[in-house]
Amino acid sequence: MRTTAAGVAWLLLAAAPLGAAPTVVDESTVAEAVSHYDGGRHAQALALFLPAAEAGSLSAQYHLGLMHARGEGVPRDLSAAAGWFERTARGGHNHAQFILGHMYSRGDGVARDLPRAHMWFTAAAANGWWKAREAREKLVADSMTPEQITEGMRLYQELRTQMR
Repeated sequence: MRTTAAGVAWLLLAAAPLGAAPTVVDESTVAEAVSHYDGGRHAQALALFLPAAEAGSLSAQYHLGLMHARGEGVPRDLSAAAGWFERTARGGHNHAQFILGHMYSRGDGVARDLPRAHMWFTAAAANGWWKAREAREKLVADSMTPEQITEGMRLYQELRTQMR
């Protein structure tokens, strides 16, 4: 499935209850939430990030992942963080992809899965996150079998197809 602006709008419309207007992300609200987050006002940030994240804002989803990973304004929950990072990463956010690569390589908040770590590092590297290539090379050299590398590349090709 191709992920385009029109595709995202269609998904939001399809997910909305019948007769409900599609949700639109107010980027000024997200910017305000980021300002609260950067200022350490996590409760205010959370109140603004949640609806924006549910409406599809990658920035809001990413910041919710950070908040859960760090225990800022919410209890520390690596599983919840991984869920938010996954949503963000599937939207093409390269730093979330990089973080997920590390989470899967260590089993932080998710089951340890080296092929999936390889997939996320590859996606982040393809999206310009240069540290991801180094992390993937280290993962391959230190931990992965040829079969796991092949599976990681297969997963990456599948992900690319889904994100188009």
